[in-house]
Formats: sequence, structure tokens, C-alpha cells
Amino acid sequence: MGTLVKPALLLLLWQSVGALNVPLEVRQPPTIIKQSMKEHIVDPKGTMVIECEAKGNPHPIFSWRRNGKYFNVARDSQVSMRRRSGTLDIYARNNPEKYEAEYQCIASNQYGSAYSHKIILQLYRPPVWPREIVEPVVVSAGLPLVLSCDPPPGPLKPETYWMSSSFPTMQPVRQDRRVSMGVNGDLYFSNVLFNDSVADYCCNARFPYKNVIQQKMPVVVKVHTSEYNSHAVVEAAPTWLSPTGSSSSILVLQGEELLLECIAAGMPTPHITWAKDGEDLQVTSRMKVKNFNKMIQIPKASFEDAGEYTCTAKNRLGYAEHTITVRVKATPFWLEKPTNLILAPEENGRLVCRADGAPRPTISWFINGEPIETATPLPNRQVSGEALIFRSVTTENTAVYQCNASNQYGYLLANAFINVLHATPRILGARNEFIKVTEGSRTFLDCQYFGSPVPELRWYDGDTVMIYKSTHSKCVS
Repeated sequence: MGTLVKPALLLLLWQSVGALNVPLEVRQPPTIIKQSMKEHIVDPKGTMVIECEAKGNPHPIFSWRRNGKYFNVARDSQVSMRRRSGTLDIYARNNPEKYEAEYQCIASNQYGSAYSHKIILQLYRPPVWPREIVEPVVVSAGLPLVLSCDPPPGPLKPETYWMSSSFPTMQPVRQDRRVSMGVNGDLYFSNVLFNDSVADYCCNARFPYKNVIQQKMPVVVKVHTSEYNSHAVVEAAPTWLSPTGSSSSILVLQGEELLLECIAAGMPTPHITWAKDGEDLQVTSRMKVKNFNKMIQIPKASFEDAGEYTCTAKNRLGYAEHTITVRVKATPFWLEKPTNLILAPEENGRLVCRADGAPRPTISWFINGEPIETATPLPNRQVSGEALIFRSVTTENTAVYQCNASNQYGYLLANAFINVLHATPRILGARNEFIKVTEGSRTFLDCQYFGSPVPELRWYDGDTVMIYKSTHSKCVS
């Protein structure tokens, strides 16, 4: 019989010292735990809610800024703040438009103040096309035609589509190389034929916020033909319907959708081809060629997508070229986000705020919402590059520190507190757990603990023999 060997316990580096779970019974500055999105759309017909929740010990008190100034919630009869919460309920029976503004929540206790990001409140307005008398569109066979959609503005970009009606039926407009819908929702005919006048055309828009579909008044297209030959059409070399001219430019943010579109007029219908930086476009798995070669879709743009894209429209009478210059920029994104730090008196520590973007973001530090440059100076606190350095900390260093990384395309805001205190080591959660495992499988053993200074954690097996010691809380068997 072979010898049964106990599996060794190996440390899994799961939780860093600065990210220790701080039990709520320990005094601590506030931490924002829930907030509304930066772009917050609400329906003024109901209760407009702006969320802000935070924890801390003592429990935080809440206040708000509106458009950068103190917002006195108590003096507004249409606004209330929920108990033990910063969440606002707005009952805008009168003049709801005045609540369209930029809001920021502040959670404070005696140890510091945490700030939410800035919340732009937008009111949902039901989109409605104006009722209008639409005159028939008269066009000669062979010429190009653009039917405008121009949907009413909504809180989110609508999804547009075209229907044609020929009594008594209605069906989607059949799209091909000659007829197609553009990115802007307009319907483009590279050239019109007599058969295009057999139906009315109607643009529809679906607005995703409420899943509402609105319909524009239908338009009648009448195609004129030669009085001498009803089948004769005038041929023409390609010209551009969208975009116009010989060149244009597009700015796209990293991670956003990039759509490149070239729609040409001409008779016969032109063929579209694409090139990038002087060479035939190599279609990769990251992009899709759509709309009968008239559109290049890149769902998530990256810096490698920047360059000059040339579309060429050809028919037997000639060709036309258009160059689209694509520039890719980036809102700030985190490389290393500052995290809460528990320190004992006289210990050293640092908060790191590393972000990138295009252009590279500017990093600014705040203490309880106040710019660090104007805060009370402390000799043991110093900004050094991307880090805020603390040496031989005292309770004066206890605060919530904000890091703001911003460029012209956006910003990031992170709160991280430093809590200076002595706390005896303690085990958090169950003391005795029985875990069933399958022989030969990997098992995680989790021992949540807390203390300041950070305690040394020791693992023992059933024979009270120490098998590992560390400042981390998770082991793997």
C-alpha cells in the first residue's frame, strides 16, 4: 500500500495589505457604495431618483451640490432625501426642467468626506415627429434621391428603419447596392427607377429608453420618364451623396463604435471599394463590411484604427474618391486605482493613482474634496509623481483622498481613505468551518481578518503544525 501524502498548502496572493476588509464596527471615513450613472435619464412624470449610498463609522451624513454650488434640499418642497441615505427623490409636479442639472453627492463624518462622481440629470421627453404636410417628391429616372428621416431628438440614439406601403400592405424597404439607409437614417437612392414610384416611403424610429416607436409622415415618390422613351435613363459618372466632397474626418474614442460610410450616386450603380493608408483595406476579425460594401463597422475602435481610409466609387463612366481621416482618442482609464489604506501610527504608506488616455490625463489630488494645494500642509505628506506618499503617519492623516484623472474627453474620480488607528487582530466571520472537498481537487481556504498594524496570518494543520504564514487571507490546497 502506498503512503498517503498530505497535499501542501500554497499561498494564493489574492488580497493586498491596503485592501483589507475593514469591519464596519471599526471607526472609519465614509466610502461611497452606490451612485447613479454619470449620464442619468429620468422620466419627469414619475419620481425622479438620484442614488447615493455610503458606509462609514460613524454613519455618514449627506449633502449635495448642484451645478457646483451647495443644494439646500431641505428648502425645496419638491425634493426629499431618504433616511440614513443620500438618495434624492424629486417629485417635480411644477417646472421639472429646473432639475436638469449636474449633481454631486458628498458623504461625510468626523474622519473625512467622500464624493460621488458628477451626475448629469436629463429629462426624458417623448419624441414626436411634427405633423406636417409632405409634398410628393418628383424626380427624373436615373437621378439620385435622398429621403430625409431626421428623427426627433431622444435621450438615446434611436434605431431607424424604412417601410414602404402599397395598399393594402406595408413592408420593409428592400435595400441593395442601389438603395440603402445611411448612418444618419436617411434613405439613399444612387439612381431612381420607374418602379420606385409604386409605393409610399415612411421612416420609423424606435427610441430605446421607453421602447417607443414613432412614425414619420409618409412621402410619395413620383419618377418622371422621358416622353419619348419610358425606359430611357440618363447615365452619369459617380458623385458622392454621403459624405460630400473629396475628404472628411472622424474623431472616435477608444472602445466606441467606428462607422465609416461612403454612398455614391451614379448610373449605372457604382461599386464601392476601400483602402487604408494607400493600400487595399485588409478586413480583420475586428471589423465588418456592411451595407453592400458602403460601410465599414468597427464595434470597438482602437488606436490601430487611426489612419486615412479612401473609398472609391466606380462605374463604366468614371470614378470618384473620398478620403476619411480617422483620429482615435481616449477618455481616461485606470492603470492603478487608489484603494483604502489602514495604517498604524508611525507607519509609512502611499496612495497610487495611475491613469492613461489620449491625450494623457492630468492627475489632481484632493483631501475631503479640497484641492491638496490649498489644504492644510503636513510635513509627512507629499505628492510624488503618480503617488501620494505618507511617512510616519499620525491621526491627522486620516481623511478621504480623491484622485481625479481628466482630459478633454472625460474624467475618472476615485475615493480612497487613509485610516490611522491601532486595532488588535481579529478573525472575521466563522471561527470553525467544515468544508467538504473532492479528493484531488483544488480547494480555497479563506480567513478574513483585520488589525492595525496589519497582522501576520498563520495557517496550521490539524496537528497544530504551522504550514504557512503571511499577510494575505487566502490559501489554496
